[in-house]
Amino acid sequence: MHHHHHGHDEKTEIRGKNLFYVALLNLLITVFEFIGGLISGSMALLSDAFHNLGDVMSVVITYFAHKISLRNPNERKTFGYKRITILASLFNSVTLLIICFFLIKESIERLVTPSLIDVKTVFVVGSIGLLGNLLSLKFLKGSAKEDLNVKSAYLHMLGDALSSLAVISGAVFIYYFGWVRVDPVISILIAFYIAKESLEVLLKSVDIIMQATPFHVEIPKIVEGLMKIQDIQDVHHIHVWSLDDKTHFFEGHVNLKSDMNVSETAKVLQSIQEELKKFDIHHITIQFEYQGVCPECEVFHNNFLKRDKDG
Repeated sequence: MHHHHHGHDEKTEIRGKNLFYVALLNLLITVFEFIGGLISGSMALLSDAFHNLGDVMSVVITYFAHKISLRNPNERKTFGYKRITILASLFNSVTLLIICFFLIKESIERLVTPSLIDVKTVFVVGSIGLLGNLLSLKFLKGSAKEDLNVKSAYLHMLGDALSSLAVISGAVFIYYFGWVRVDPVISILIAFYIAKESLEVLLKSVDIIMQATPFHVEIPKIVEGLMKIQDIQDVHHIHVWSLDDKTHFFEGHVNLKSDMNVSETAKVLQSIQEELKKFDIHHITIQFEYQGVCPECEVFHNNFLKRDKDG
């Protein structure tokens, strides 16, 4: 017996448009920073332009993944294309980690051999880049809280904003104090922060692809809640997994205390649905049994409760 809800999020169209605007805006910033970097002789600005270019590519991938995810399910893709956003999130996170590695490497080299730059040009170009990055963050902020794929794009833009801020700060310190090494130090700190955030997104993406139990779900607590339902004898063969970062599924075998007709199980199913809603699970597949035997799996609730006690 399968209970499900399908339908597109009302905000998906807005997300798609915002991703498009962000990609276009950051492409303009990239071109502007390339020109500014060549004129000023600033490796920091050229590096920031390359960083921005990589992020533009990631946002474009995020945008197309978002568009593909809206396609309807078919006979081959019965779940639709929602998980492509997780693949895009995985790719973006890995890309960010690689960028962070090279930013740290380049910053260390700049600490050893600092170079002179046209700080006024760097300040102006960096400031315009920062304004563009902040506008991009504003476009993505709301959706980043609800969509893992958009969150990874948001982190890219956050990295760009902080990178632009580091470039501006470096220019100011060099102009007033001659502290040419302050820019690479700030860049290293930024890179470590972005790497930490990216690693979290990467691990969550891998968990979803591996169909791991969502972090907010504790199966022993689910079993305890289901066992309180009057007609249930035991629950076993449980699987809880996520299609994407906000769509969670439950599959399980429910052994009933009495031999019920299919129509009589509707009340039990409703109770199960209400219990699972507490864990933000709305897609449910239940196999009802009476004196059921599952040779290939042990009774889950006994195992989980025992493990919980021993722990």
